[in-house]
Amino acid sequence: MKKQIRYIPTVWFTVFDDAGDAAAAAAADAATKAAADAAAKAAGTKTFTQEAVNSLLADEKRKHQAATRKALEELEAIKAKATLTDSDRSELETRLETMRNELLTKEELAKKDQDKLTRKYTEDTAKLTGERDAWQQRFTNSTIQRSITDAAVTAKCFSPKQIVAILQPDTRLVEALDAEGKPNGELIAKVEFSDVDKDQKPVTLDLTVAEAVKRMSEMDEYANLFKTDGTGGIGGTNRSSGKPLDAKKIAATDPALYRKLRAEGKI
Repeated sequence: MKKQIRYIPTVWFTVFDDAGDAAAAAAADAATKAAADAAAKAAGTKTFTQEAVNSLLADEKRKHQAATRKALEELEAIKAKATLTDSDRSELETRLETMRNELLTKEELAKKDQDKLTRKYTEDTAKLTGERDAWQQRFTNSTIQRSITDAAVTAKCFSPKQIVAILQPDTRLVEALDAEGKPNGELIAKVEFSDVDKDQKPVTLDLTVAEAVKRMSEMDEYANLFKTDGTGGIGGTNRSSGKPLDAKKIAATDPALYRKLRAEGKI
């Protein structure tokens, strides 16, 4: 008894319930296939293996690549010799890049894209790092200059810019410490200040900007920079506040300083 009929291109066959009907169907299918093969042979139909198909595709690919290379060379020559506008040159470069990519394998194309992304990441990182460092340096310089200027004004110096020029090269920003000696998150300017101890031996002191400027006001070598005398300090010469400079003593001990102070009208 028949159940259903299915269609396969050029071949019709019927499905039956029992083994006898199935055998009959198989015989019919075989006969139909034989007839179809005979018809194909008579019509000159050619059958291709997978290897043959792959070979044809490879040949076509080689022909396409050869044509692409030739066109690429011609366009490269045009780009090198022709006078093009920026827009035309950019459009031509885009076309050339597309053609170059067509000549690459999937692996080569993937590697090229990866290299491009890596290069862009490196360039972006370098740019951001440079911008960060530049802003950090600007902040550092501005903070140090402001600190020295404020301290110079407080110490009544003639020209704060001179104090900045002297101290800034040896000044840095450091994190301040709290009463327990632990960093408190606040940045302050500190100076590596060259001085002498009580025995007149050279020492390097780590001072705040205010301390460094005050010490400068107490030293004879910087006396010409301040409007008033300071008081005695670490290892330096004591000078009483408010007293005029001793012109004779300075002339005898430091003729160069004497001439400078005279030129500035301070003695």
